[in-house]
Amino acid sequence: MFRKLKAIEIAEGALLADIVVIFQLLIIYLPVGGGFFRTLNFIVFAILVLRRGLYVGSMGLCVAMFLIGVVAGPQYTILLLLEGLGGLFLGVTMRHRWRHIPLLFVGITAGALTLFVLLWLLSLVSSLPMNDFVVQLRQVYQAVMPVIGQVAAKIGLGVWWRQSLYPAVAWVAALLFTYWVAALYLAIWLILCPFVTLVYTVTNFFVRVFGYDVRPFPDGKINWLLWRIQRRVVRIAVRRRMLRKSGARA
Repeated sequence: MFRKLKAIEIAEGALLADIVVIFQLLIIYLPVGGGFFRTLNFIVFAILVLRRGLYVGSMGLCVAMFLIGVVAGPQYTILLLLEGLGGLFLGVTMRHRWRHIPLLFVGITAGALTLFVLLWLLSLVSSLPMNDFVVQLRQVYQAVMPVIGQVAAKIGLGVWWRQSLYPAVAWVAALLFTYWVAALYLAIWLILCPFVTLVYTVTNFFVRVFGYDVRPFPDGKINWLLWRIQRRVVRIAVRRRMLRKSGARA
């Protein structure tokens, strides 16, 4: 619901939006390291929601998209929108202490649906029907299957390939080509599973490092082990810094 923002909310929202813009420019112009800064965008938006709520986080996302559109071009706002929505979702769910399985399931499902819709919109805008892509995949499949059969025959597995494996592969392929729309969505969903899990893990870790009371992921012994490793790394870094200072003084 629209409301008047407080001065502190405007200041924090603008500051974090500027940080996101810097990260996004680094993603665009740096040849390497884009994935690291992309993950940081999720963390920034999640922290903004945890600090000031979803409304301020949404306003920060709008400001960041406007700045990126002006500085780099409107084509770069699409990925920023996806990252921002993901960060806002993580911030809201962690703020309400959702359990991990529902959070990951909803995040993966919603993300896959968003990418699925964007693919169809891109297909309509570019005048490249998705059916043509499916036809090309079918042609590739029909060309690859005989080659696999020949390789299997040369290594002595021709009978096993023809009688056992090929019928199963052909049945699965026919099912996927028949219901290719559902298969496309399922493929996007499976691809997003490790990506969303990794982003949630990193975001949850850094949010807890900054002192926010959220449900730890992963929890249990794995969480305890991660915190032990973190404390050990911090202690080693502090000791090395102290040794360097003492050596410089000497």
